[in-house]
Amino acid sequence: MWSQELSGSLMRLPNNCITKYELKEHKNANIFAGGFGIQAESNRIMKERKSELTPGEVVSTKAGKLKCKAILHVVGPVWNDGQTEEIFHLSRAVRNCLAGLEEMSYTSIAIPAISTGTFGIPIEEGTECIVTTIKIYLDAYSNSKIKHICLIDEQKDVIRAFRHHLETVFGISKSRGTTSFNASLLGPQQKAAPMTPRTNVASGENADIKIQLLIDSISNASVDVIINSTNEHLCLDIGVISKYILLAAGPEIQVECNQKYPQGISTFKIAITKGYNLNCKNVFHLVLPPWDENSSDSILANMTQIITTCLETAERMGAKSLAFPILGAGTLKYPIENLPRTMSEAVKNYSNQNSSQIKDVYFMVYPQDTEIVKKFDEYFQGNTTGSSAASSDDEDEEIEDNVFAGQKDVGVTLKFLAKYQNLDNAIETVKKEYNSLLTTEKIPFDVDLTEPRKLSLRNISRIHKIQISISETITIYGRHSHVKDAKISVQSLLMEFKETDEETLLKAMVQWSYFDENNPENVRMFSDKENAKLEKAYSLQKKFLDWNNRRYDFQKMSFQLRGSDFKMKRKQNLKDELIPNTWSTMENEELIKIVPVKNGPEYDDIKATFHQDLPSYRIIKIERIQNKTLYHGYQALKRKFEVENPKITNEVDGLWHGTAEGSVDGINKSGFNRSYCGKNATAYGEGVYFASDIHYSANDTYSTPDRHGIKRIYKCSVLVGRVMLGHHGLKVLQDSYNIN
Repeated sequence: MWSQELSGSLMRLPNNCITKYELKEHKNANIFAGGFGIQAESNRIMKERKSELTPGEVVSTKAGKLKCKAILHVVGPVWNDGQTEEIFHLSRAVRNCLAGLEEMSYTSIAIPAISTGTFGIPIEEGTECIVTTIKIYLDAYSNSKIKHICLIDEQKDVIRAFRHHLETVFGISKSRGTTSFNASLLGPQQKAAPMTPRTNVASGENADIKIQLLIDSISNASVDVIINSTNEHLCLDIGVISKYILLAAGPEIQVECNQKYPQGISTFKIAITKGYNLNCKNVFHLVLPPWDENSSDSILANMTQIITTCLETAERMGAKSLAFPILGAGTLKYPIENLPRTMSEAVKNYSNQNSSQIKDVYFMVYPQDTEIVKKFDEYFQGNTTGSSAASSDDEDEEIEDNVFAGQKDVGVTLKFLAKYQNLDNAIETVKKEYNSLLTTEKIPFDVDLTEPRKLSLRNISRIHKIQISISETITIYGRHSHVKDAKISVQSLLMEFKETDEETLLKAMVQWSYFDENNPENVRMFSDKENAKLEKAYSLQKKFLDWNNRRYDFQKMSFQLRGSDFKMKRKQNLKDELIPNTWSTMENEELIKIVPVKNGPEYDDIKATFHQDLPSYRIIKIERIQNKTLYHGYQALKRKFEVENPKITNEVDGLWHGTAEGSVDGINKSGFNRSYCGKNATAYGEGVYFASDIHYSANDTYSTPDRHGIKRIYKCSVLVGRVMLGHHGLKVLQDSYNIN
């Protein structure tokens, strides 16, 4: 296999095929050097199709007078700041060109830097995508008949970028003009050669799982289970790792994903398919979120959990070996310095806590990822320890007070070497040293902890070998390293609880679904997480939502999935009849309406309160906040309260809440948020305060006047429960307080 990066024009190249990229409509593809016959054939093709080409789609024509046998015309994507999966469509275009070449039984092709010119794709991203796609294709199909690929452009910076990515992606050295590489890579019908580990590290005493670092594509692994890091919709042609696996396994693996998981999977969950043409029995597909520095502890804790889930699932299926990619190291942007420890410790902890039949776990690194290899090497070398001990029977030998601490993954080993008279000092030294290893961490929380949730939190103490107690805060006590890991797990669980509560509440209020326009009867529900994302964006009256590499258009009520258009529907689970009859009329799609109240019972009631209790105040205006989403949420919670507390009257009308000018818009749109507590007073705990006496809310501490001296006070309906004894710093209610 030979690849060239050449400067010059496509029209002068002697190849079997030339790739020419177009923009949407094929009729503009005038290749003057080839003659008008090419355009005539193009016109005929487009007339027969009766529709324009889609991004990444390829059609072929004869070459006319050009020095090649055929021309592949491909639609190049137009750059839109990465918002419309341009790199995916570019990869698809290159892949289709190579597949088209094979279908025509040709062996050479010239490919330009598709879409990097007037179409705007950045040169670095575009050339890397083209070279990487070629590598993925050749990795998957080593029995390919392609012998010669020429990458060409007239711009020197494009040629330079092509050369750089050929060197890094294919792991080859720089040469002048022409670069060669061996294409004898594993194809779907070939058996994998025995893998030679770069690094071989046992996970510790009492552990049987051997961790090995391998420099190779994960699609070449020969194991029982291969782990694939993919996206929530299980579109395997998105993402480098998924593309490798899809091409090597064959299209059947995508079909199985679609059939078994039509709604995809959520983050940190796994989908299981067969291995098909891969050298494995099964593939576990998992989804990780993008890196977020503000949630780093939670993300790494969840990564540990998903690795553990993979090991547990593989164990139940009788697997003895697994291959993991370096999770999060690619487009998700996880800091690579965190990955060796996180991944290795997850396997070690599982091995230490279980009598496992799993013998081998491989971490697969692509040859070009030299920095990742370096980080894993450094970690493994730093954690490979040997121990030796020397002793003497000569009691008169001078032995200073010494403490040798040999740390394992489980417990602490302490060896005392001292004269008898110095033993007390040695033990005291050990106590001080050991106590210095211990720490306490308090974690506040603002979610309801049911007994099952408390049990989940307490299980963390067993996993991380720490003590944990739950009261007003969650307190963790133990060794520094164990407490640090446990804190990550606790914060991750708390975040999961909070998200679940929010998703459940929103699902009770509204359900989003989608369907193919060609098959409108086949309506599918969005997952709870997607449902919540969509509803929050829709409630804020956004025109679209960009999430999970996909754009959801609220104006057209549609989105694209695997290249197909899908329509979205929003169904309110709470009927509009529940909306108070005092509200002014709202359109079906109108979620928020601020209505001036100038007369009527509501106006008279509020005016009377102010006249009696705040006679010195002048009412400037009264407005009714009509927010369908918040009202439906209120009704859903009210029903939940009534079921859980049948003997308690849980609704109180006419409580007051004073606020500042800057908070009004947020309250109107999103409601009261207890995370804003502390701005005014928190004498009885941290939360949102409501008063039955308007004097409290009218106080400047609560309803802070603006520069014109104007105050803002809400009159609210509030759900209340049991009476509790509060105090400063309280965040979550504990045992009820009996007031008789």
